[in-house]
Amino acid sequence: MALQTKAVSSFNSVAPRPTRDEELSRRDESGLSRLGKKQVLKRRFGIISTLGLSTTLMLTWEGVLVYFGFGLANGGSAGLVTSFILSWFGFLAVMTPLAELASMAPTASGQYHWVFILAPKSTRKMMSYLTGWLSVAVWQSMVAMGGILTATLIQDLLVLNHPSAYTPQGWHGTLLIWATVVLAFLVNSILGRWLPKIEGFILYLHVIGFFAMIIPLVYLAKRVDATTVFTQWSNDGGWPTMGLAFFVGIITNVGPFIGADGAVHMAEETQNAAVVIPWNIIITIVFNGLLGLGMLLTILFCMGDLESAMESSMHYPFIEIFYKSTKSFVGTTLMTCIVLVLSYSATFGQFAGASRQLWAFARDRGPPMSNWLLLVNPKSFLPLNAVWTTCIISVILGLIDIGSEKALESVLSFTVSSWEAAAAFPLALLLWRRVTSRIRSRPFNVDDITMDGDSALVWGPWRVPEPLGTIVNIVGLCWIVITFFFSFWPSSTPVTSETMNFSILMTGFWFIFGAIYYLLIGRKVCTGSP
Repeated sequence: MALQTKAVSSFNSVAPRPTRDEELSRRDESGLSRLGKKQVLKRRFGIISTLGLSTTLMLTWEGVLVYFGFGLANGGSAGLVTSFILSWFGFLAVMTPLAELASMAPTASGQYHWVFILAPKSTRKMMSYLTGWLSVAVWQSMVAMGGILTATLIQDLLVLNHPSAYTPQGWHGTLLIWATVVLAFLVNSILGRWLPKIEGFILYLHVIGFFAMIIPLVYLAKRVDATTVFTQWSNDGGWPTMGLAFFVGIITNVGPFIGADGAVHMAEETQNAAVVIPWNIIITIVFNGLLGLGMLLTILFCMGDLESAMESSMHYPFIEIFYKSTKSFVGTTLMTCIVLVLSYSATFGQFAGASRQLWAFARDRGPPMSNWLLLVNPKSFLPLNAVWTTCIISVILGLIDIGSEKALESVLSFTVSSWEAAAAFPLALLLWRRVTSRIRSRPFNVDDITMDGDSALVWGPWRVPEPLGTIVNIVGLCWIVITFFFSFWPSSTPVTSETMNFSILMTGFWFIFGAIYYLLIGRKVCTGSP
């Protein structure tokens, strides 16, 4: 009887089998621990919410509408179609190796952590630091760029509906930028716990808004023949050759793909990150590429009288095209408001990515005030100090709209060049590791990684088989070199102080300042990653 009672007691004391979510959480925490990081943020994001965040913050089909006028002047409609396809596949080649790295080391640190584990020991700390320094600039300027976009859209709507009563002023734009930034701050702080659900909802708006735009355009607009769309090239920028004009205008279709790594910086808040984040990156590029190409072809076939649209007093020719198509101020306003709402919504994800990247860099003592920036609120499990700092930086950057009507173009060029520089380091180092066979293919063992990063690397669960992986890596690196070079070019010749692209000055200053800060202060306090 005693033995039976003991057996029953032992049976009842058996621990319940962990649920799937609990197993994934333990695996995520274990994976983060082997990278030298401690789990402090709460994993609230799943595949749909991360997909919503990454696809909407990129503003791909919306960006096609916003930037296509610049591409028409340098390349024409044929150049726009060609450069979009090249940019689409070029970014897919760039992001595929980064997806492999995200599977190997799924951390909010992203590119600068990957540089640390891939680079030689003698240079890894400085290379990692400069990559993180550039990444901070990318994401902080991306929030400001979203604010500038929404501000100028509102001003264009006022010009459309009250042409004689409203004259846009720079300080108007700054106030509107601040309003956008404050709204994004509130969503990422007070509503931060519900951000995954908000991003999932915005994903549906992103798709519904796409069809809400193309259906009335296709139905109402006067068509342009296919020969004009696919064979018309232009060189209104005055460049010596058409080929050079095409490459100058290629930034038009590079900008809409910037931010494809947004989910990477949310990795420590995503369940099963080693699998979800890589797939999220690839799906985001493919999905947004399809929507972007569809919108580009629609607007090119429906653009009608292009000269009147380009000569419009508004910032963006697509609004004039909407009006010529619908013959209605109300219809044009409603269609533009769709782009406006999605631009507002994109800043939520941009703000989240910027604050997480800044927080991760502060965790490794990268930026000034790191001890304050790395703090996480114990109630919400959110990096609220980094969220506050992102808000303040964006408010300061919003002041540039007062003195420059070309602020969006300059910030876009700076964002593109800084992003590509930050992506070039891990891509080049991964290629070096590939060709020297310094990454193991066998299943991962926790003993393979040490805190000093000197041990052999092991591929994650998501990987492109060889030799395709190496080929894609090479193509992606070549694409970055080309687009990085042309991101500094002005839109037309001769170059004046008004047409000059100051992004080369901005990027150079930020990089040199980061290098000096590292040599004087950063190398003494930065712990590296891990």
